[in-house]
Amino acid sequence: MMRSSPWLEKVFYLALLYSLLLEFLVPELQKVWAIKLGLYLATGFMLLYLLTWLLQWLGRVRKHPRAAISLALSLLSPPILATGFLQLIGGFVALARYRFRPPTAEVYRQQVSYTLPFKGVWWVANGGPDASTSHSWDLIGQRYAYDFVITDDGGKSYRHDGRRVEDYYAFGAPVLASADGIVVAVQDRHRDCPWPGIIDPLAWSILGNYVVIRHADSEYSLLAHLRRGSVRVRPGDRVLRGQVLGECGNSGHSTEPHLHFQVQDHLSFFLAASLPVRYNRWCRVKGEYCQQMEEGFPVRGEHVVNFESAPNHLHFAR
Repeated sequence: MMRSSPWLEKVFYLALLYSLLLEFLVPELQKVWAIKLGLYLATGFMLLYLLTWLLQWLGRVRKHPRAAISLALSLLSPPILATGFLQLIGGFVALARYRFRPPTAEVYRQQVSYTLPFKGVWWVANGGPDASTSHSWDLIGQRYAYDFVITDDGGKSYRHDGRRVEDYYAFGAPVLASADGIVVAVQDRHRDCPWPGIIDPLAWSILGNYVVIRHADSEYSLLAHLRRGSVRVRPGDRVLRGQVLGECGNSGHSTEPHLHFQVQDHLSFFLAASLPVRYNRWCRVKGEYCQQMEEGFPVRGEHVVNFESAPNHLHFAR
């Protein structure tokens, strides 16, 4: 998916917010020369940002026309525009809670033991403990988020031609609770985008269908992009590690069926800072060999599996 620097996006939204406030709430302040200069600078930055984005988009149209067109259409969606503002404001709120020193993998001490939220071998499409492995490092709410998919031996995530969501190995795969806890939020009504390779222009939530579980004070897990109608739990339910919560889907801002998973410090995705948690009792899979990890961070590009659900043909090595 094409994406500009998250920090540039934040400045763009701030400039847009500044302009809207002056235009509709306090237009009389535009007479102050310093504020008027700020308005000119904000307008200039927004135009420059949009030009940069347009050039990137035109480049993507050549390679992936369907995906590029769908991205442009999705950005015209009022719910998605509102989501951008919510992420911007919530990100600053989360940073302020930590006095602009958010949790890091070196110093954060998790309260709960977590395992990977699936059965079998999955591939880490995005995610890790640092900027080199995270696809959303500058977004405080998604800094330590993971995207997981299932691939075959050839590295493909789908069978046949991949034109249907049912062609994808991850679609419909069970999604599990990563630790014991209490369900605090659920969405199960968002449709799955029927066209893999594009962002659903009709999406009204970037998360799609999801489950949020409270595991401890200020530790919640979020599992997103679930299949519509598959969620088996409701708010207030107590769940156990390994319990099936639903199925992997293609709802929300998703270009193919995958599982978005993260641990965060707040119930609300928009107000949360994501947390760097180490996962317990899992393996790195390389061919027929399985390197056991009692605790650690999976990173982008690895095939991973929980101890308990490792296929029988794998040879374990420490």
